[in-house]
Amino acid sequence: MQSIAIGKGPCVPFKEGATEFAPARERLRYWESYTASELVGLRCSTYAEEGLNARQRNFDLGALRIADIVGNEHVVERTLPIVRRQPKNSLFACLLLEGEAFFYQSGRCDLVHRGDLIIYSTAKPYLYGFTRPMRQLMIDVKADELFESGEDISRASLLKIDGSLHAGQLLTQPLRDKIIGFIDNPLAETAPALHEEIRARLRMLLRPSAHDAPRGDDVNALRLLRAERFIAEHLGSRELDAEAVASHVAMSLRNLNRMFEKYERSVTQWIWQERLALAQRKLADAAHASRSIGDIALECGFSTQAHFAREFKQRYRLTPTQYRETPVNARLYDGSENSRSK
Repeated sequence: MQSIAIGKGPCVPFKEGATEFAPARERLRYWESYTASELVGLRCSTYAEEGLNARQRNFDLGALRIADIVGNEHVVERTLPIVRRQPKNSLFACLLLEGEAFFYQSGRCDLVHRGDLIIYSTAKPYLYGFTRPMRQLMIDVKADELFESGEDISRASLLKIDGSLHAGQLLTQPLRDKIIGFIDNPLAETAPALHEEIRARLRMLLRPSAHDAPRGDDVNALRLLRAERFIAEHLGSRELDAEAVASHVAMSLRNLNRMFEKYERSVTQWIWQERLALAQRKLADAAHASRSIGDIALECGFSTQAHFAREFKQRYRLTPTQYRETPVNARLYDGSENSRSK
């Protein structure tokens, strides 16, 4: 197997593996072998006509490893026989920088989009498929770095941080920036601080009530994430209002509104903004072209089509009918396809 060890003196050494190092017919076997040596045992397959094209860099920080993985569409699977044959007691935290994917483990299947972070156990079988060219940052951390001695890591549930949510970005962006900065300039003197930062952030995400309490800004980001996720999952419900969100996150409405000031919105304003954004996406989606505007309005939580039409025109400067009839390139030009306020 070919790999390259680079970086001496003040830099952390890293290894690099790439399918271009192997003959075309041996690429899948090469990738499986290299990944087993640096990360975890798995099986790989691809339906790409050109075969698998993939590359990864691997940095070893002791109890924690980092991998930067780039490739075309492919699927990796850690089956039960592989789990038994090549056991590994770790958690993987994967931040998807480019592409789209799906992840299946323990009867749960999640779509993974650009910017999403997923955390899962390597002690249980899983399937991870990339449907287009991808790049992801992977953190491989030993279980005893995050869990108390004796805890059964196999019971750890898949955790997904939605990168489309503002609070999700607040939680993942610092991790992304620090890891990319290190990969670009892997100075040995910065490795201990990066190791501790990653460990603390993952413990905060996985065990927010643990004794090493997260910082105040992280606590607020976690609460905002719970609030945003609850809103996103209940936009079509007539029962969704600011009081329901406050109750879900166990906060007073006054304090919750203070947290949403970060977005220059009240909770109520945020709910209606997200309902409009959801309706806008449905109107732009060809899959909903045969549905009436009234049906879409009701599905997105509006009580009447008139109320929806009035709010939609105020927000997007077009009536719903006009928007639906507007060519896609015109929507992109005036910014209405990407109109979520920051």
